[in-house]
Amino acid sequence: MLFIHQLKDLTPRSADIEVVPVIREIKTRTPLPLREEHVKEYFELFFISDSEKGAMARALELLPEAIAEIQQLLQSKEQDYELVNLQRAITMLKEIPPFLLNNLSYVRDIADWQDALVSGFAPLFNIIPNLKAVSQEERVACNTKLNYIFEKMLRSNDMAFNYRDVVSEGQVSRMKDLSESMSKGFFFHVLLEEEIKKQNFDIIKNRIPGDKLRRVDLIQIKINDIRKGVETAYDINFRMINWALVVYGYIKWLSGR
Repeated sequence: MLFIHQLKDLTPRSADIEVVPVIREIKTRTPLPLREEHVKEYFELFFISDSEKGAMARALELLPEAIAEIQQLLQSKEQDYELVNLQRAITMLKEIPPFLLNNLSYVRDIADWQDALVSGFAPLFNIIPNLKAVSQEERVACNTKLNYIFEKMLRSNDMAFNYRDVVSEGQVSRMKDLSESMSKGFFFHVLLEEEIKKQNFDIIKNRIPGDKLRRVDLIQIKINDIRKGVETAYDINFRMINWALVVYGYIKWLSGR
């Protein structure tokens, strides 16, 4: 997409720009009259999988475990650990659960609904080119159904994604930073001499007891899985914006016929 790079970037103006190539694509993939099998084949690109829901649920399960294990390191006050960074990691992880929990609820709701959308899509959208010929009551009913689709996908009554209480760029960035920092020895104290010599962690870890390295390695595995769940949630949120643009493209295309 040209103008939508973050969840907040979807607006009526950006949608009108982004939808132009979308209309060209949907004309090719699903010619008129729309047929359920063609719509399904296309829309399955946006479907939420069980593995994606599983990655998010797994991350939610691991969060309290990872926090508790880091707190144990912090409470030990052992000199090999960088206590300030342990506290930073705890703070970062504690931010994630409410956003991820809301996101998982949203994702499960979409997953339960996506097949129903496909089955009713062709009958609903095949009506749009002839809306001027139907009764006012039928036009209102059609418009209500269309609005419901966008509300479901975007969590909003407007052409904008309601991202404030689900996973967005902030949570993704923090988990990426934490995961990558851990591979560089973020949890371990760096001696002044090592700092001056700018030694990397591959050298520094040779002086750290093996049991401490293993404890942190196990925590890092959990944090990497949490990161995966967070990134999965974000990818789905962005995919829903793309799906909403496809639906918008159908409306623009069929309304102009």
